[in-house]
Amino acid sequence: MFCGITPVRSKTLDRGSIFIIIALASLAVAISGLLSTDEFTGNAAVESPDVNSGSGVVSLAPCITGTLQSIGAESAISMISDYCPQIAGVARGGTALAPDLERIVRSGCRILLVRSAAGLPRDQLARVGETIELPWSSVEQVVASIRAIGAVVHRESSANQLADRFEKLLADPVVAEDAPRVLLVIGSDLDASGGPWVIKPNSIHGAVLKAAGFRNAIEQAMSGTPQISYERLLAIDPDIILHLNGGRGAPADQSLLDHYQKLSGLKAVIGGAVGEVSGPRILDEGPELLDLVRAIRAEVTRLAAGGAQW
Repeated sequence: MFCGITPVRSKTLDRGSIFIIIALASLAVAISGLLSTDEFTGNAAVESPDVNSGSGVVSLAPCITGTLQSIGAESAISMISDYCPQIAGVARGGTALAPDLERIVRSGCRILLVRSAAGLPRDQLARVGETIELPWSSVEQVVASIRAIGAVVHRESSANQLADRFEKLLADPVVAEDAPRVLLVIGSDLDASGGPWVIKPNSIHGAVLKAAGFRNAIEQAMSGTPQISYERLLAIDPDIILHLNGGRGAPADQSLLDHYQKLSGLKAVIGGAVGEVSGPRILDEGPELLDLVRAIRAEVTRLAAGGAQW
């Protein structure tokens, strides 16, 4: 009596089960798709698009951004470092040491240009795109990195011309043995905590000073923090002191000399040979270094015309 009913119930339950299984499978696929699109902390490989595809590059260093602009590749810049000067319409993506991974992913950029440095979060950067690490600690490295940047954005000719200028001017400048000994001080003031911050002779800015035709008052290579004590400053006794000021306006010579009231025995102070070169990107290490060579020469000439002696 019940035999004809049982198969009907079984078929009804089977259809319901099938519908449930299909619905769950569809939901799982949808969730998987969402995670693969938005999740940037996974280990899935990221395909690197061509720069010409429109996604552009992420520049996480001012020197790299300046190079891209100088070789006519500003349109290829889709995102810049927090330390770069603002570019209209271009968002910021943190820094190479502290990148904003979520913002980089959402931008669609998959080529990341970073300056080599200790502490780079290489694993994190690799999860959001193809990281191109560019050495930038010596003139030789800068020249090679400029050429590499040109290849990435298909501006080889312009990049090679810029690299050639760097190499010709900064690679191995000849300085006269009796050239003035110049101390380059970072900032427009003296650090009250123990002594001035200075430009190391074994740095790219140190090469700029040599290219300008002057000797660095600090003769030996420096490592670690670029700060010297007042005692060492007195022992070095430079012929000329030039401040590199990241601000836009240079103070009067007298204002600079006021910082040295307690160091009146310095040769540069006695001779009035304390000056300043200023500019918002003066401490950057991109193409602006070529202009800095001329600016240092011009400031020394100005000091000499004003009666400074060394």
